Amino acid sequence: MTQMNPKNSPFKFLDSYTKDDLSVFFGREKETEDLYEALNGVKHLLVHGPSGSGKTSLIECGLRNQFSDADWYAVSIRKGSDINVSFFSSFNEALEKKIDLDPVTKLPLDSKLEFSGAIEKLFGERYQPVYLLFDQFEELLISGSAEEKTHFFSQLNKLIRRKLPCRILLIIREEFLGNLSEFEDLCPSIFQNRFRVEKMGRGVVIQVLNQILESKLYNEYFDVEDSMKLAESILRELPDKRKEIELTHVQVFLNELWDRGNKLISDQKKPVLNADLVKNEDNLETILTSFLEKQLTELALIFGKNLSLEVLVSMITKQFTKLQMSLQEVEMDLKKKEVNYDVSVNSVLSAIKQRRIIRSLVLDDIEKFEISHDALAIVIGQKQTDEMKMRERAEDTYKIMGAKGGLFSQEDLDYLRPYEQYLQYPSELKSRIEKSTIAITERINDELDKSRKRLRALTSLLAGTSLALISAGYLYNELGIEKHKTDLALKASLEIQSLKGKIEFNSLQSRAKVILDANGCPTLITKSMDSIAHTNPDSSKMESIIEAINEESQKKGNCK
Repeated sequence: MTQMNPKNSPFKFLDSYTKDDLSVFFGREKETEDLYEALNGVKHLLVHGPSGSGKTSLIECGLRNQFSDADWYAVSIRKGSDINVSFFSSFNEALEKKIDLDPVTKLPLDSKLEFSGAIEKLFGERYQPVYLLFDQFEELLISGSAEEKTHFFSQLNKLIRRKLPCRILLIIREEFLGNLSEFEDLCPSIFQNRFRVEKMGRGVVIQVLNQILESKLYNEYFDVEDSMKLAESILRELPDKRKEIELTHVQVFLNELWDRGNKLISDQKKPVLNADLVKNEDNLETILTSFLEKQLTELALIFGKNLSLEVLVSMITKQFTKLQMSLQEVEMDLKKKEVNYDVSVNSVLSAIKQRRIIRSLVLDDIEKFEISHDALAIVIGQKQTDEMKMRERAEDTYKIMGAKGGLFSQEDLDYLRPYEQYLQYPSELKSRIEKSTIAITERINDELDKSRKRLRALTSLLAGTSLALISAGYLYNELGIEKHKTDLALKASLEIQSLKGKIEFNSLQSRAKVILDANGCPTLITKSMDSIAHTNPDSSKMESIIEAINEESQKKGNCK
């Protein structure tokens, strides 16, 4: 077990358990045996489970300790920028005689060298069975390129079919399990062997808490008053509806209790953990959210509002999974999102790392940062501000509309316009918008010209008819002729105003839809729509649209 500074919390917090933590790895004895048996006799195993179920800890601590050093040499691999590059990079770290890699592609110079060839090289040096641990495997499915995925699953299939001293574990969050189905053609046996890791039940967690609190290895860090009573007090802060528990939340809460106990003592004493430290307002289910909010509030005092959150959001995908990002990549992401700041991003990363929200690692000689746990990545995603959500929505919308051929319609422009305040249009999209606006303006002006021509034609016709009536001997009141002229002019004017009103109404309707989609309240917009409807011939149709918007807003609870 890693030694800690007595002033720092000794608990695992958001870190996974490793091989050296076996003495404090409690409650997973049966799962460890079951996983060992599931792996026995198979070439590959798909290990899946919900976020916070402890998949990585079960493998890195539980399973690793089932093997002797002679029977196990594990190579842990994460996607990184490219999973195929990461594969050979990880092997070069283990090999004495390195594989020659292309300095640009970072893949082997020998294009014929496959995954199986790297396995043979490593076994030839160490004479130990090789275990490939593809952790956070969902990263490949979410952000991998089509070429990267095709190459990987083709290589994986060949590796599975070869008789080599190698076993493969693909570790994945189960909500992404279905994404693997599209690669069954490349690797038909991908779903053949599976093992599900479940969250712990209340009864098991109470025993785990009691064992952690009573562990001799923790004696130097704190004293405990009635560990079982404290364990029960902690579990009472989880709503009754939840029968399964994320051990990550428990570890974070233990860290919080240690902090509270530490504030009550002098520098020379150890904190005492007891049930009195648990408060009525504590909620184990939302402890990660509370932890993050507390840290972000403190960081905002140093770096300004939302900058720390912006940095963290740059390190997760749209599906709220973790990304490994360098300092330069974080800075580029902030620039693309037009985030303004006047401090060093590196100092922000250092402060966040110090608070154990992120960790750093070195990949290909480059320091990268990632969120400490995938459960925390989910919380960060959920903490995004409305502006961040709208910016993300704008980015997606620009991609979709950018792929649309030809010029945009007025409806397209109305849909795009509200997003510009959150994220500037890309140059190519902006150019198409300008061209589309010119084309639409020309069409509207053409329609207005046609309306004016109809007015002139009708006026001339009326004048000609009046002369004909007079020449035929009929008396026609001059005032009546003028009245007809006025009526025709009014009719044409109303026609023009109606057309302008419809255009403005449709624009407002599109803006209202965008605001509704973002869970906002379009009250001011519907008022403007209402004023247009009152003076428009299509008022009944417009009023129906306004009523539908208001009903949807009330149904969503947007307007309070």
